[in-house]
Amino acid sequence: MKNPIKFSDTGPAGWMTRANEELETAELLDGQALGLDHVYFYRETPGIRAGLWRAEPYTDFYESYPCDEFMVVLEGSVTLEGDGFAETYRKGDAFLVPKGFRGTWRQTEPMLKYYVMID
Repeated sequence: MKNPIKFSDTGPAGWMTRANEELETAELLDGQALGLDHVYFYRETPGIRAGLWRAEPYTDFYESYPCDEFMVVLEGSVTLEGDGFAETYRKGDAFLVPKGFRGTWRQTEPMLKYYVMID
């Protein structure tokens, strides 16, 4: 398919009311990583994924973030903390976590975001 793909902040029909699933984490420090992911676009080579993601509060530590990830916060917030760095991203903020980032993902409230990941 070569047509543009429209993202919806509610996902496909019924997605917002589907039950949460366990999310993959690096090193879970606090809470339970529960949420749901909907991939709108995937390309195996060069490893690109784009979609909508939601999660309940949790804290995770990354020794080395596995990809470059661009995000737009639709609801909630997250604080990223690294060596000499701490910043909170809230609804409407767009940011990129570079591959190799070493630090903590601290999410104290439910969050909904668009994302694009590049391996």
